[in-house]
Amino acid sequence: MIDALLASLEREAEAEMERRRGDARARAAALTAQAADSLAERREATLGRREEEGRAALERALAAARHTARGQVLEARGVLLERLFAELRKALPAIIGTAAYRAALPAAFAQTLAFAGDQAVIVRCTPALAPLLRRSSDGREVTVRPDPALAAGFRITTADGTLDVDGTLEGRAERLRPRLALEALATLRIGA
Repeated sequence: MIDALLASLEREAEAEMERRRGDARARAAALTAQAADSLAERREATLGRREEEGRAALERALAAARHTARGQVLEARGVLLERLFAELRKALPAIIGTAAYRAALPAAFAQTLAFAGDQAVIVRCTPALAPLLRRSSDGREVTVRPDPALAAGFRITTADGTLDVDGTLEGRAERLRPRLALEALATLRIGA
Protein backbone atom coordinates (compact mmCIF):
# COMPACT_ATOMS: atom_id res chain seq x y z
CA MET A 1 0.00 0.00 0.00
CA ILE A 2 2.78 2.33 0.73
CA ASP A 3 4.27 1.32 -2.56
CA ALA A 4 1.03 2.13 -4.27
CA LEU A 5 0.81 5.41 -2.41
CA LEU A 6 4.41 6.27 -3.29
CA ALA A 7 3.77 5.33 -6.89
CA SER A 8 0.62 7.44 -6.91
CA LEU A 9 2.49 10.43 -5.38
CA GLU A 10 5.29 9.93 -7.85
CA ARG A 11 2.82 9.99 -10.76
CA GLU A 12 1.06 13.04 -9.39
CA ALA A 13 4.41 14.77 -8.85
CA GLU A 14 5.47 13.77 -12.38
CA ALA A 15 2.14 15.06 -13.76
CA GLU A 16 2.48 18.31 -11.78
CA MET A 17 6.01 18.81 -13.08
CA GLU A 18 4.86 18.12 -16.64
CA ARG A 19 1.98 20.61 -16.22
CA ARG A 20 4.38 23.23 -14.84
CA ARG A 21 6.85 22.57 -17.67
CA GLY A 22 3.96 23.01 -20.12
CA ASP A 23 2.93 26.26 -18.41
CA ALA A 24 6.55 27.44 -18.44
CA ARG A 25 6.87 26.55 -22.14
CA ALA A 26 3.61 28.38 -22.86
CA ARG A 27 4.74 31.45 -20.90
CA ALA A 28 8.15 31.31 -22.61
CA ALA A 29 6.44 31.05 -26.02
CA ALA A 30 4.14 33.97 -25.10
CA LEU A 31 7.10 36.06 -23.92
CA THR A 32 9.06 35.16 -27.07
CA ALA A 33 6.07 36.13 -29.25
CA GLN A 34 5.59 39.34 -27.28
CA ALA A 35 9.30 40.16 -27.59
CA ALA A 36 9.16 39.41 -31.33
CA ASP A 37 6.10 41.68 -31.71
CA SER A 38 7.76 44.43 -29.67
CA LEU A 39 10.95 44.08 -31.71
CA ALA A 40 8.95 44.23 -34.95
CA GLU A 41 7.12 47.35 -33.76
CA ARG A 42 10.38 49.05 -32.76
CA ARG A 43 11.97 48.01 -36.04
CA GLU A 44 8.94 49.39 -37.94
CA ALA A 45 9.06 52.65 -35.96
CA THR A 46 12.81 52.98 -36.52
CA LEU A 47 12.41 52.28 -40.25
CA GLY A 48 9.57 54.82 -40.42
CA ARG A 49 11.71 57.48 -38.72
CA ARG A 50 14.66 56.71 -40.95
CA GLU A 51 12.49 56.82 -44.08
CA GLU A 52 11.05 60.17 -42.96
CA GLU A 53 14.54 61.49 -42.20
CA GLY A 54 15.71 60.18 -45.56
CA ARG A 55 12.79 61.85 -47.37
CA ALA A 56 13.45 65.11 -45.52
CA ALA A 57 17.15 64.95 -46.40
CA LEU A 58 16.27 64.19 -50.02
CA GLU A 59 13.83 67.14 -50.14
CA ARG A 60 16.50 69.44 -48.69
CA ALA A 61 19.04 68.18 -51.22
CA LEU A 62 16.55 68.63 -54.08
CA ALA A 63 15.66 72.13 -52.89
CA ALA A 64 19.35 73.03 -52.64
CA ALA A 65 19.99 71.60 -56.11
CA ARG A 66 17.02 73.52 -57.55
CA HIS A 67 18.22 76.71 -55.86
CA THR A 68 21.74 76.21 -57.22
CA ALA A 69 20.42 75.42 -60.70
CA ARG A 70 18.13 78.47 -60.66
CA GLY A 71 21.08 80.62 -59.58
CA GLN A 72 23.19 79.23 -62.42
CA VAL A 73 20.39 79.89 -64.91
CA LEU A 74 20.00 83.47 -63.66
CA GLU A 75 23.75 84.01 -63.79
CA ALA A 76 23.97 82.60 -67.32
CA ARG A 77 21.00 84.74 -68.38
CA GLY A 78 22.72 87.80 -66.91
CA VAL A 79 25.96 87.02 -68.77
CA LEU A 80 24.01 86.51 -71.98
CA LEU A 81 22.20 89.83 -71.57
CA GLU A 82 25.46 91.65 -70.77
CA ARG A 83 27.00 90.28 -73.98
CA LEU A 84 23.90 91.22 -75.92
CA PHE A 85 23.92 94.80 -74.61
CA ALA A 86 27.69 95.08 -75.18
CA GLU A 87 27.12 94.10 -78.82
CA LEU A 88 24.24 96.56 -79.03
CA ARG A 89 26.46 99.38 -77.70
CA LYS A 90 29.08 98.50 -80.31
CA ALA A 91 26.45 98.65 -83.07
CA LEU A 92 24.95 102.01 -82.04
CA PRO A 93 27.54 104.27 -83.78
CA ALA A 94 26.74 102.60 -87.09
CA ILE A 95 23.04 103.35 -86.66
CA ILE A 96 23.56 107.12 -86.76
CA GLY A 97 24.80 106.76 -90.35
CA THR A 98 21.60 105.11 -91.54
CA ALA A 99 19.06 107.00 -93.62
CA ALA A 100 16.26 106.05 -91.23
CA TYR A 101 18.06 107.54 -88.21
CA ARG A 102 19.00 110.72 -90.06
CA ALA A 103 15.43 111.11 -91.33
CA ALA A 104 13.98 110.74 -87.81
CA LEU A 105 16.65 112.89 -86.09
CA PRO A 106 15.21 116.38 -86.79
CA ALA A 107 11.83 115.48 -85.23
CA ALA A 108 13.47 113.78 -82.22
CA PHE A 109 15.80 116.78 -81.80
CA ALA A 110 12.88 119.25 -81.96
CA GLN A 111 10.92 117.19 -79.43
CA THR A 112 13.92 117.14 -77.07
CA LEU A 113 14.49 120.91 -77.54
CA ALA A 114 10.88 121.47 -76.44
CA PHE A 115 11.82 120.32 -72.91
CA ALA A 116 14.05 123.40 -72.58
CA GLY A 117 11.29 125.86 -73.49
CA ASP A 118 12.74 129.23 -74.52
CA GLN A 119 16.02 128.75 -72.63
CA ALA A 120 19.34 128.80 -74.44
CA VAL A 121 20.75 125.31 -74.82
CA ILE A 122 24.06 123.61 -75.40
CA VAL A 123 23.96 120.52 -77.54
CA ARG A 124 26.78 118.02 -77.26
CA CYS A 125 26.66 115.45 -80.03
CA THR A 126 28.47 112.82 -81.99
CA PRO A 127 30.74 114.84 -84.35
CA ALA A 128 29.08 113.41 -87.48
CA LEU A 129 25.69 114.77 -86.36
CA ALA A 130 26.78 118.37 -85.67
CA PRO A 131 25.92 119.82 -89.14
CA LEU A 132 22.49 118.15 -89.20
CA LEU A 133 21.65 119.37 -85.66
CA ARG A 134 22.75 122.93 -86.47
CA ARG A 135 20.37 122.92 -89.46
CA SER A 136 17.56 121.46 -87.29
CA SER A 137 17.66 124.17 -84.60
CA ASP A 138 15.05 126.32 -86.40
CA GLY A 139 16.60 129.62 -85.37
CA ARG A 140 16.68 128.85 -81.64
CA GLU A 141 19.62 129.90 -79.53
CA VAL A 142 21.48 126.59 -79.74
CA THR A 143 25.19 125.99 -79.32
CA VAL A 144 26.22 122.73 -80.95
CA ARG A 145 29.45 121.19 -79.66
CA PRO A 146 30.74 118.02 -81.26
CA ASP A 147 31.79 115.58 -78.52
CA PRO A 148 33.80 112.49 -79.54
CA ALA A 149 32.91 110.92 -76.15
CA LEU A 150 29.32 110.54 -77.35
CA ALA A 151 29.21 107.49 -79.60
CA ALA A 152 25.70 107.85 -80.98
CA GLY A 153 23.37 110.80 -80.55
CA PHE A 154 23.17 114.03 -78.60
CA ARG A 155 22.62 115.56 -75.15
CA ILE A 156 20.87 118.86 -74.56
CA THR A 157 21.72 120.97 -71.52
CA THR A 158 20.24 124.35 -70.71
CA ALA A 159 22.80 127.14 -70.47
CA ASP A 160 22.16 127.47 -66.73
CA GLY A 161 22.59 123.69 -66.27
CA THR A 162 19.14 123.10 -64.75
CA LEU A 163 18.07 120.66 -67.45
CA ASP A 164 20.03 117.84 -69.06
CA VAL A 165 18.22 115.63 -71.58
CA ASP A 166 19.90 112.50 -72.88
CA GLY A 167 19.08 111.96 -76.55
CA THR A 168 21.83 109.41 -77.15
CA LEU A 169 21.09 105.96 -78.45
CA GLU A 170 23.06 104.59 -75.48
CA GLY A 171 20.77 106.43 -73.08
CA ARG A 172 17.67 105.28 -74.94
CA ALA A 173 18.90 101.68 -74.93
CA GLU A 174 19.59 101.90 -71.20
CA ARG A 175 16.12 103.31 -70.50
CA LEU A 176 14.60 100.52 -72.61
CA ARG A 177 16.90 97.84 -71.18
CA PRO A 178 14.26 95.98 -69.09
CA ARG A 179 11.87 95.73 -72.04
CA LEU A 180 14.66 94.89 -74.49
CA ALA A 181 15.95 92.18 -72.12
CA LEU A 182 12.50 90.57 -71.92
CA GLU A 183 12.07 90.74 -75.68
CA ALA A 184 15.54 89.28 -76.27
CA LEU A 185 14.90 86.41 -73.85
CA ALA A 186 11.50 85.75 -75.43
CA THR A 187 13.05 85.79 -78.90
CA LEU A 188 15.72 83.35 -77.75
CA ARG A 189 12.98 81.34 -75.98
CA ILE A 190 14.71 81.62 -72.63
CA GLY A 191 12.20 81.95 -69.77
CA ALA A 192 12.33 85.26 -67.94
